[in-house]
Amino acid sequence: MDCSFISTNDIRRMFEKLDKNQDGLVTLDELHWILERLGCSEHTPQDLELVVGKQSLDLDEFLRFCDDTVSSSKGTKNGDVVDDDGAIVRAFNVFDVNGDGYISPEELRTVLERLGFEDEANTRDCGRMIRVHDKNLDGVIDLEEFKNMMLHVQ
Repeated sequence: MDCSFISTNDIRRMFEKLDKNQDGLVTLDELHWILERLGCSEHTPQDLELVVGKQSLDLDEFLRFCDDTVSSSKGTKNGDVVDDDGAIVRAFNVFDVNGDGYISPEELRTVLERLGFEDEANTRDCGRMIRVHDKNLDGVIDLEEFKNMMLHVQ
């Protein structure tokens, strides 16, 4: 399970949106729900309870869980962390809604809305986000551009 394509600020905002009753806790059902939408979970809420050891997480535990999830999804080679291409492809597929091999501004908007980021999900902003990483200027992000973005390659 790899969610490394999500920033810490995004994770904080997801936590706040998941915490509907504002008690400072996210239940394992809510955690499972968001992980499924991100394409990051093959586990049931019961599996998550075995990993987490309790029924809910506060923000710090939620951030630690996400950080541990990212760390455990990467392998090592000669002591260095190496990227898992399969995880990047799975993350790309979350955003490539129609499966055509490209992420368009419309697809980015759809995924942001699905994750609860309605404020960020306007077409103009999504187009701007795409243009930042669209190296061949075709108006969409292909898998290679997505990999470069994830690996912070210029």
